[in-house]
Amino acid sequence: MDDLCTDCGKQKQWTPCMWCRKPLCEACARFELLAEGCGTVVPAYFCATCVVDPFCNPNAIFWQMKEEDSK
Repeated sequence: MDDLCTDCGKQKQWTPCMWCRKPLCEACARFELLAEGCGTVVPAYFCATCVVDPFCNPNAIFWQMKEEDSK
């Protein structure tokens, strides 16, 4: 049971959240591109909580705006 996603609990874990490190399945992981340095872009995956937290994700404002638009 340790190999299940901690968000949905149904699917097999695929990657950890970049910030809190909890295991996520491919469906629950939120994909983000983070800029590091001059011209470097790093792929990152966050859980639903960390992706909208500006302390964890520098692009959180865009996820917050997306959530507000969907309401």
